[in-house]
Parts: sequence; structure tokens; C-alpha cells
Amino acid sequence: MFGKNKTKLSDASKVIQQELEYIRDNGNKNTNKDIWGLGISGGGIRSASVGLGVMQALVGAPGKSILSRMDYLSTVSGGGYIGSALTWFLHKGLPDGSKAGTEPKNFPLGQIGSGARSSPRGNLILDFIRQHGNYLLPGEGINVPALFGITISSMFISLFVYLASLVLLLSASKLIGLFSYYSPGQFWGVQFTSLPILAWLIIAFLVVIVAATFYFSIRTYVKMGPSERYKNQIRGQIFLGTAWKLILISSLLVSLTYVSMLLPVMWAKITAALGSITFGAVIGLFQHKKSVNEKSSGLPTFVIYIAAFILIYGLLLSAYLLSGYFLSLISFLILAAVTLIFGIFVNLNYVGLHRMYRDRLMETFLADRENINSNKWGPATEANNAMLEDMCDISRRPYHLINTNIVLVDSPTNKFRGRGGDSFLMSKLFCGSDATGFIPTDKYMKKGSRGITLPTAMAISGAAVNPNTGSGGRGPTRNVLVSALLGLLNLRLGYWAHNPKANKIIPSPPNFIFPGLKGDLLGGDLTESKDDIQLTDGGHFENLALYELIRRKAKVIIISDAGADENYKFSDLANAIEKVRVDFGVTIRFNEEYNLSKLLPGSSTNDPIATEKYGLAEHGFAVASIDYRDAKGTKGNLILIKSTLTAGLPADIYGYKSANRSFPNQTTANQFFNEEQFEAYRELGYQLTWQMMQSDIAKKILKIDISNS
Repeated sequence: MFGKNKTKLSDASKVIQQELEYIRDNGNKNTNKDIWGLGISGGGIRSASVGLGVMQALVGAPGKSILSRMDYLSTVSGGGYIGSALTWFLHKGLPDGSKAGTEPKNFPLGQIGSGARSSPRGNLILDFIRQHGNYLLPGEGINVPALFGITISSMFISLFVYLASLVLLLSASKLIGLFSYYSPGQFWGVQFTSLPILAWLIIAFLVVIVAATFYFSIRTYVKMGPSERYKNQIRGQIFLGTAWKLILISSLLVSLTYVSMLLPVMWAKITAALGSITFGAVIGLFQHKKSVNEKSSGLPTFVIYIAAFILIYGLLLSAYLLSGYFLSLISFLILAAVTLIFGIFVNLNYVGLHRMYRDRLMETFLADRENINSNKWGPATEANNAMLEDMCDISRRPYHLINTNIVLVDSPTNKFRGRGGDSFLMSKLFCGSDATGFIPTDKYMKKGSRGITLPTAMAISGAAVNPNTGSGGRGPTRNVLVSALLGLLNLRLGYWAHNPKANKIIPSPPNFIFPGLKGDLLGGDLTESKDDIQLTDGGHFENLALYELIRRKAKVIIISDAGADENYKFSDLANAIEKVRVDFGVTIRFNEEYNLSKLLPGSSTNDPIATEKYGLAEHGFAVASIDYRDAKGTKGNLILIKSTLTAGLPADIYGYKSANRSFPNQTTANQFFNEEQFEAYRELGYQLTWQMMQSDIAKKILKIDISNS
């Protein structure tokens, strides 16, 4: 019965009810009465490595695997890499064909005491992932030139479509005389300097604005009552805002004529146009690379704004120069046909960076059995067809919640528009958000496509760079000009999906014209009511994967926090706490002994010399109480495992720290981990979790006894 519900749900509580029924109906006699959940934060391959170590330690806890007691596994962004790997191999089984589980003897992602040479069978999947942490460049022809070529070709197709569209628009404008010249004395018999008609349109707009201002002012203060005056004021303000937009656009177009006249020869005109496009593209590429680090804005904001304007103006100037070659009917129609073919029939989800990113992640974290056994990269043909609704079937716990963000910068709802989006959840049973409602996963995206696969959901959750988004809903990429720059260059990792509330079949795949043109460039289409919605990194809403666990009133929550936080500002935690308090009325307060200050580098009092040299913290975890403030007085506990260095770690971790001063907060832009780097983060996650389980407070919360460990 589960996952076959044909009815759309608007209430998240009904979704949660069906999830719990599914989880509990698994024949597991050791099912907790209370809800337990594990969250793995965003942070790219760094977070995936730490999260892996956390899970390994939880599995190895004496007495009973803590991971086996988790009802939910909530992941976001990079945490979804390793979370999806667990979900996939629990579904698919171990490389030898036996059943995988969450106990030490059958945990698919590494077994204690197994080595790559001493007992390789127990660590085949772990060794494969560890040796392929450089997942974007796996070799076999997929190398730096290939990665560069994919990026450039994606940019080229996008620029061609939008440049060709501008050429057609300006050619049509020239054909109807908008850029024609009039000699002095020829305009209504009045002596004027030569101007194109478009310039006179600007003057006309100004006259209209003056007249409109006078008109609305008179009607507001003379002819109307108080209520109508107020409404008329609003109408007047909207009208004036629209008029000024038209004036700015018209002024930009008019300037093309004069810039072209000022440049004396054609080579100068071409150099100016192509130089502007190249400059904007280079800045866009650099910003795209820097923005992968969710806490870095890259270049100064004003530089990005200038680059966006220069790129847009370069495209306009190029289109203006080229438009003269398409004034004949035949050339115009040929260009229009080619533009429509590329603009409408090219699927944005396939031609952009999203697909490349998805495939590389899938080939590393959801690899085929033969690739794992040979420890060689190859296509992941099995996972490529792994539908999300088929996961969490053999082992229903932990039930995987994949957190993404629906971009809602144009939403009529202030909360969604201010945050830039809403939590959009993907799981075995349901997909959706509060903004759109929820739909059974086995019914979602089935109109015109096969639905959502596990690797696609994983890649969407990690789509860190995208127009109109930013970490926690903030950052320079929320700016209209910056978003236009990324949109023009098609530098996106996000995914265009169907709206769960849409009832009609989408007529064509998401393309540069619909919804790309209005969604990214012109604005106004990124709302919860459109048939096409844009889904991105869950960290653009909340980067700890805590939000959905709080919504489910979990009594025990463990969070692996490996987001970029070099200065330990705890911004991801602050964002999550603020959102759950505002949305659910839940308060989170940290324990006095195990508070956030004990996580800070240099807070350790054990070894002053080591503390100063390595920046050791007192603890690698903090504990907080959760007050759900409901009628039942529901309480819970949060254990936050933070990437920091403490006393008692293996020597190789300190050695790696000595050679890499930014460890354990190396930039998220580095998605090219080698074995040493991957292992340093994995072992850190393992050791911090083991230290946590040895504390009295954790023993009480997790009900464990490791006295014999």
C-alpha cells in the first residue's frame, strides 16, 4: 500500500504519518518507541567523508549498532553523497551479492578491522569511494580538458540562443524603423539633431511619466475619498515603477546606436562587443568556481555586478552589429528556425553542468558491482535507472530524507520570497514542500519523463551554485544582475522539475526559452504556482539536515556538521535554529558543560603546547535539549558533532593538520580529494563520534554501554 497513494497531500503531517507507518511496518522487534534521526550536513566531498566516519562509528558501538536504531537519515548537499551511497547499497546488497545492513557484520561502507590488503572483501565499497574521491576527474578520458569542454560548450549554447534571440529582436526593430535616422528639420517640420526613433520614445515615456504623476496626484488629493486615494496611490507607484523600467531598457537600446557610431571601424566594434562578452564570461566562471564554497562570495560584489552588466551590454552590442546581416526574409527565417531548435528542444537539465555533476557523483558513490570489485571507474548503469520510489525497500530504516530547496524568489508569499525558497523534500514515499504540497514519489515527474532517480535527487540536493540562490537563502547570487550573469552563461547545477501541484502535462522539456528566459533572465516566474519549478542545493534553505528531523519531532537527533566554518561562526546552526523556532515554535538550548564554546579551536585545557600548535578544542561535540512546546510536552536531545580537532586523535590527523593549516575546514571548492585527504576527514568523523559515545551524557541519551570497548 505504501508509495501507491494517488492522492496529493498538502499537509506535511499526513506525509509524516505515512512515513512512520511504513518505517514501523518492517517486522523489526527492536524498533524504538521514540523517533531517532541522523543528519549529515552539506559541505561537498568533505562533508561526505566526515559523515562516513560518523556512520562507521555509530555502527561499531558495542551492544547495539546506533545506526540500526535510526528511524531517519536526513541528508543535505554533500552529506547526500554518502547518505545516498548507504541507501543504494542497502537496496542493492554487498559486492558479493549478500544482504547489506546497518550492523558491523554487514555494513556496506566499511567494516572494523578490515584492510585493503589484509581482508579486502569487507572494505570493497569503502576502498572504491576512498580511491575515487577525485570524482569529477575519474580518468578514462574524463579529465580536465573534458571538464573544461563541458563547461564551455554549455556556456556557448546558452550564449548562442540568447544572442540569436536578441539579433532577431533587433533585426525586427530595424525592419519596422525603430533605429532609423531623421535629418534635422524632418521631424514634424521642427529643427532637431539627428536621433533614432527609439530616442524619441524615451522622451515620450518621460512625458507620460510627468503627465501620469500629475494625473494620479490630482485624482488622489482632489477627486477621491480616503480609501480610493490610498488605492490610487498604489496604482500610481506601480505604474511609475514600470515606466522607469521601460525607460532604462529603452535608454540601453538607444545607446547601442551611439556606441556603434563612436567606434570608427568594424574591427573596433567587434572587439568591444566580444571583449565585453569574454570579460563577463571569465568573471562568471571565476565566480562559479568560488561560489562552490558555500561561505565564500568570491569576488567583491561590485565587480560581479559590473561584470554582469558588461556581459549583458556586450551581448546587446553584438546583436545590434549582427542584426544588419539578417534583414532579408530568408536569413531572418533561417536564424529564427535555428534559434527555436536550440532554444526549445535542448533540455536544460541535460545540456548544463547538472547532468555532468550527477553522473560523476553516481559513478563514485553508487557504483556498479563490477567496478567496485575491480576498483576501476566505469559507467554506473544500474544506479542510472534506480528510481527513488524503489529505495528503502529491503531495509526500511534508516528512511532516507533528501533535502533540497525550491527557488521562490518571485513568490507572492513574503516568507518564501524573503528566504529565497522553501524546504523541498524527496524520499521514497513523497516529494514536495509546504509551498507546493506533496505528491507520491511513484507519481511524481511521470508526465513526460520517467520520474526521479536516486542519483538525480542526490545531485539536486548538492546543486550548490545556481542563479537566484545562496547559502541559507543569502549571498551575492541572490542579486538580479548576478543571477542574470549565471543564467546567461548557463552556469547552474540546479534542476528544472515539475510542480507537484501541476495537473497538466508539461508540453516540452525545460529549455532556454521556457522557462529559462523568464525564470533566470527576466524574472517573475520562480513561484510556487508555476508548472516548472527550479530545485537546488538543500543548503540554500538549511545546511544541517536538521529542519525535517525537527518537523518529525525526533527525540534523539545526531547531526554531523562538516560545513565550511573556518572561523567557527556556527552560521548553519544559527540558520537552522532560527527556522525551526519560527516555523515550528521549537526551542533548542545547549548544555552548559557541552556547549558550543567547547568546540572552538584553542578551548582545550589538556595539553597547552598541542592546543596552541593544532588549535585543539575541549570537545568534538555539543549537546542541546529540544523543547517541541506541544500539548504533550515533547522533549528531545540534539548531539552536534562538529569538525574540529581534539586531544587523543591518531597521529596522522595531526600530521595532516600540520601540512594543511585550513584542515578541517578546507574550501568546499576543492572537490578533488585524494586518498590522504579523504582518509583524514573520514577518520576525524570516526574519532569524534567515538569520543562522543564515551561521554556519560551520550551514554544516557543513546542508551549505550561501551565500558568494555
